[in-house]
Amino acid sequence: MYSGAAQIADCSVWGRAALFVATAAAIVAGCAWRGQSEQIPAAPLSPTDRVFCISYAPFRGSDSPFGPDIPVDPRQIDEDLAALSQITDCVRTYSIDHGLDQIPGIAQRHKMKVLQGLWLSSFPELNRQQIETTIKLAQQFPDVIAAIVVGNEVLLRGEMSPHDLSSTIQAVKAKVSMPVTYADVWEFWLRYRELSASVDFVTIHILPYW
Repeated sequence: MYSGAAQIADCSVWGRAALFVATAAAIVAGCAWRGQSEQIPAAPLSPTDRVFCISYAPFRGSDSPFGPDIPVDPRQIDEDLAALSQITDCVRTYSIDHGLDQIPGIAQRHKMKVLQGLWLSSFPELNRQQIETTIKLAQQFPDVIAAIVVGNEVLLRGEMSPHDLSSTIQAVKAKVSMPVTYADVWEFWLRYRELSASVDFVTIHILPYW
């Protein structure tokens, strides 16, 4: 009787081990399959077509917007905009940190427009710096900055309330001459519909490859 019970216990242990191995193998195989590179279809543009506007951040190699606020070399931005000017007349930015406040002046030389972004977070002092610098840029380059994007997915990240965001948008609108918007994924525009009354136009993020 004891021997039979021991055999059943052994079979149960081996069964669980086999199930674990099979599950782990399936997970590894699934991750390997999902991690394979995919060939993205060519853009449906002819060599003469132009894109209305392109999101732009001048970071290369080890550059990062998450490290110390070290300005990007303006020559690097100039090189990028020279290349981008061949396919678009407009770039959208997300912040004024890391030398991104240089972009409007450089874009002016390339006869390009800028949708100027300012980054909002849960840090009031950093927000103040973003707002003040962006307002100065808007006043200095009214012929370059076509619109201002006040905040990027700050509601999605839960770093600001809709009321505070609306107040911030209104404060910026009072100091600039160009249209002002906020950018987020569609569900947050539906969740906080009242926010649309604070902006001049709605900017919705659509992520087809997410």
